[in-house]
Amino acid sequence: MKSILAITLFIATLSLCNLADKSKPETNSAPPNTNTAQKPEIDRVALTVELMRLEHELTTASFNGDISTLASFMADDYVGTNADGSTQNKNQVLAATKPDKMTKNWKITDGEVISATEDTAVLNYVQEQTLKNGQTFRARVTDTFVKRNGRWVVKSEQQTLMK
Repeated sequence: MKSILAITLFIATLSLCNLADKSKPETNSAPPNTNTAQKPEIDRVALTVELMRLEHELTTASFNGDISTLASFMADDYVGTNADGSTQNKNQVLAATKPDKMTKNWKITDGEVISATEDTAVLNYVQEQTLKNGQTFRARVTDTFVKRNGRWVVKSEQQTLMK
């Protein structure tokens, strides 16, 4: 929880710095091209905060064995690739979900939106898990989100163990 608060504060600070830069008058800028339709710019900082919050909810649900919460955040056509290279669809993930009794604690950090449009986003982050026996694992995770019925859901996930 402390790491999420720290991430949120860090991202908010970056956002404020970014806003300060935008408030400076631009020099030698060309007039906007009014002949082409421009897509609205994605606020990557706000999107990163939102998706990291969702990741925290998803991870909590996964460790608690909360299948209904997991199901609500996963696209029906979800495909996950585990660190060992195996894949699972949504039904397989939900069927295998049980409360985790081996994990002492976990955290997710270093969230960054790699790409985004109005209805798709790719989030990269690091998940660290410490078992009750003291063994620690770290994985880089890349999740692809899609917006369906006005809310973000995970369409795919790729996990890679870090040494």
